[in-house]
Amino acid sequence: MSFPPFNRAIERRMHAIGVLLIPVALFVLLSLATHAETDYPNSSRSPGEVANLGGRPGALLSYGVTLVLGYGGFVLPLIIGLLAWNRIQARHSGIVLVQAGWLLALMTIGTATGSLIPIFPEYVRFRIGGVLGFYLGGEMAGLLGVSLSLALGVVVFLAVLGFMLRWIARDRTRRPDAAGP
Repeated sequence: MSFPPFNRAIERRMHAIGVLLIPVALFVLLSLATHAETDYPNSSRSPGEVANLGGRPGALLSYGVTLVLGYGGFVLPLIIGLLAWNRIQARHSGIVLVQAGWLLALMTIGTATGSLIPIFPEYVRFRIGGVLGFYLGGEMAGLLGVSLSLALGVVVFLAVLGFMLRWIARDRTRRPDAAGP
């Protein structure tokens, strides 16, 4: 989608914002990928002794994200990357909001369900789900029991994934600029 000539400045700004968001997404991904439990602020190590490749800011970011979202935190760089691509392509913001909503729904269902897997010890289940997943999984298990909650979580996860993929496929076939092989 291209804007009329009087809006070229807006298009250039959107492109610049998209380009600037790419390093942010990569930094978040690098920080999460090199998260270490022994890093500051979760240990007695000093802030200067971080193993995280993002340095102290990366260690703080990865600590906070993994504490709250567990492994679901890896969705954040994907959402930032989608936003960057959306801005570079100068597409409507509603598209990226729908995509982010699908990803957040999948992340929430996945972390809540993953935190219920009974063969894992509790600390591993907490690492999978973080505070959010562990809390939601515990609430589900309290209402429905662990087995039914696990089954329901897997079914809902697969249903949301199917709807998301169908929406993406339908959107790609409806768009005139969608180039296929």
